[in-house]
Amino acid sequence: MDEAERARGTSVPRRGFLKFVSVALGGLVGVVLAIPAIQFIVFPARRKVVEGPEDLLPVANADEVGEKPVRVEITAKVQRDAWAKVDNVRLGAAWLVRDGDRIRAFSTTCPHLGCAVDFDPKADSFRCPCHTSAFDKGGNRVSGPAKRGMDPLEAKVEDGQVLVRFRRFKPDVPEREGA
Repeated sequence: MDEAERARGTSVPRRGFLKFVSVALGGLVGVVLAIPAIQFIVFPARRKVVEGPEDLLPVANADEVGEKPVRVEITAKVQRDAWAKVDNVRLGAAWLVRDGDRIRAFSTTCPHLGCAVDFDPKADSFRCPCHTSAFDKGGNRVSGPAKRGMDPLEAKVEDGQVLVRFRRFKPDVPEREGA
């Protein structure tokens, strides 16, 4: 500090002001950079999924389900897992069966060991090709090693569309348990 600055008494306040401005600008830049980083970290926790695997999903027109059971694919339009978003995810398949005015849905997965159950029009029943379990059109076990009937899925008709909620169940147990 030279004589002229000391005589005016301005060097210390000026340095203090410059120090304050530098710290304030540094803090502001830190906050501006921290906000996107914090949003990136907490983003999945506050996101609401519009449609996903837990929802009732449209699978067919109600008019398409007649006397013969109809096999349909169940696909979620969007599935989100933390930061990942995947479109058109195949969740599984279901058999749609008309029961009077009502439409019922059954998982295509055999409750014995998980093979794909097919409909046999000659026998008018569902059959598992792996271990010969058989089920009637109501999903009840008729024969074979399966310990229970076919797994029902929640289904309803809304505006002419059949909506189904897909679920997975534990195989080879007598009581139905979610997987």
